[in-house]
Amino acid sequence: MNAGDGTAPVADIPSGGGNPTPLLWLDLRHLPPPEPMQRILDALPDLQSGQWLVAMTPQRPGPLLEILDAWGYAYRVQELSSGHACVSVGMHQDAGAGASAEEA
Repeated sequence: MNAGDGTAPVADIPSGGGNPTPLLWLDLRHLPPPEPMQRILDALPDLQSGQWLVAMTPQRPGPLLEILDAWGYAYRVQELSSGHACVSVGMHQDAGAGASAEEA
C-alpha cells in the first residue's frame, strides 16, 4: 500500500488465459462519499490497454457507474453480502479479456 491512501501498486495477477493481467487495487471501503468515486475517477487516466482497476467500495457506486458509461469504460460490479461492492474497471476495448459489463 502507498502511504496509507488505500492503494496498492500495479501488480501482475494471472488471468484465466494464463497471461498476467496488470491490476491496480484500491481499498476504499473506509472512505466517506464521494471520496471513493473521486479516487477511482482520478486513477482512470493512468489505465492502459489491458489493465484493470479493481476497487472495493463501501456500497454500490451508482453515480460512478453512470460516469463510466458516459466515458466509455467497461466495468463489472459485484455486490458483497457485507454491503460493500467490488468494482472492476477497464478500457472498453479490453472488455472481452476480463470484466466486461455490470453483473449485479
